[in-house]
Amino acid sequence: MVMADGLFVYGTLREGGSNHAWLLRTQPEGLTRAWVGGRLFHLPAGYPALVPGVDPGTPPPGPGWVRGDFVGYEDGADLESALADLDPLEGVEEGLFTREVLTVLLEGGHRYQAWVYVFHVERLPRLQREAVEVLGGDWASYL
Repeated sequence: MVMADGLFVYGTLREGGSNHAWLLRTQPEGLTRAWVGGRLFHLPAGYPALVPGVDPGTPPPGPGWVRGDFVGYEDGADLESALADLDPLEGVEEGLFTREVLTVLLEGGHRYQAWVYVFHVERLPRLQREAVEVLGGDWASYL
């Protein structure tokens, strides 16, 4: 069992996003601005995909960082329950997104482990052909 401290959201689940209400239904304890290492793409279907990458080694924001929110839950059971609610939305069973634990850097400099819905790196060539890379790493400002 992989241990995670919370969830990192970077697209439609973020505040102002079309699925933010869905996230709120899972009763998170709070949201904090955060970043994760990787590349962000805007898909033709109208939502973003994150391809995990190495920690850029320079503080965010900047190249190699993706902006989102770290979502905290009261305990592991609440987090598991939230993931069970969100996995169908994210198409995990169909293989649209996979969920993995990544290191998240919070605005205050703390690092946490968080579940993130991602596209595997094998899909990168297709993304580069069919999607638009969001160079700033912030999907909300891209829209």
